[in-house]
Amino acid sequence: MGGKISLISKKKERLVLSFTVLQLMVIIVRIWSIATTRANLLESILGVAIASLTVIGFVVRCDPVPDYVQVQFLNYVFTSKDVLSDKATRFLPYLALFFNVVEFGYYSVSTLLSLLALFLPCQPGLTSSVICSSDAVLPNDLVFKFLHILFFPTVEFLISMQVTVGTAYNFVTVLLTGVTFLWLECAFFIKCYQKEFASLADYRKIQIFEKILNSCTREGIFLKFVILIPSLQMLISFVVIKMLHSGHDFLAVMFVWMYVIILGSTLLTFSAAAKVYDTSTKWIEGCRGGERKKYARKMHRSLIPLRLYFGNNFVEILTPLLVQEYCVRQTATFLLLTK
Repeated sequence: MGGKISLISKKKERLVLSFTVLQLMVIIVRIWSIATTRANLLESILGVAIASLTVIGFVVRCDPVPDYVQVQFLNYVFTSKDVLSDKATRFLPYLALFFNVVEFGYYSVSTLLSLLALFLPCQPGLTSSVICSSDAVLPNDLVFKFLHILFFPTVEFLISMQVTVGTAYNFVTVLLTGVTFLWLECAFFIKCYQKEFASLADYRKIQIFEKILNSCTREGIFLKFVILIPSLQMLISFVVIKMLHSGHDFLAVMFVWMYVIILGSTLLTFSAAAKVYDTSTKWIEGCRGGERKKYARKMHRSLIPLRLYFGNNFVEILTPLLVQEYCVRQTATFLLLTK
């Protein structure tokens, strides 16, 4: 309503809870099928990747105490009337393009997983594998054909949509939007301050926004992002390489598309958070000593850089490179171990 995010009704909350329970049941089925089905290494790796997508989506969305501050925070961002800087004007179209790519990913990933359930029903990790025999053969009964052709592909599509939309809301809509908005606000403030259109009191307002963002993400969304998404990036890249070497080009393309979305999310989020810290640090170091009045010098000495925390740590300028280096090293290690 009016361009703002509103809370859902109690009836819709029960619907969301029902799908959450269904998602938990699907996770149990996926893990059980991987543990009990005889499969080669490639099939097992693919099954683990499929199960990991569902588990990560469940962990991200599973929050016993809903944080309604996130909704208020997003409404403030979306209704902000601040004038954008030239840097923001150039950057926002690319961010909007990434949002469109993520939205397309909802449907493409869900459709591809439902097609897997249709054409490879006995693949470990899929819900359809529970009706396969120990020899990976489907029964010919009419009921099993209905489950194979209609029921399980539909379940895979719905669960995948729930996973992708829920994960994207937390990691893209809340986290990436908030981090990017804080970076652009900081850059715009510095530009105005240099032209004497802003004062140090305006920096305090940005610090308040930083505190609100950290309160929404520090112990929850951002901490889960740092733990889960680089791990998923390593797993997906490992699956892609294995699929390409085994000649499964269609599956490789499917996971390459997932990898592009995950890599883009990781790079954008960590880079924007690093820019927040780097930009504010350079501004504080550059403007100290330029004030003549005593109270202004004291205020300058009290300034601290903007920091985005995950747990007890915060993102520094080298964090994006360290994360990618870690992902590459671990992927190479997995490849050597399974050679």
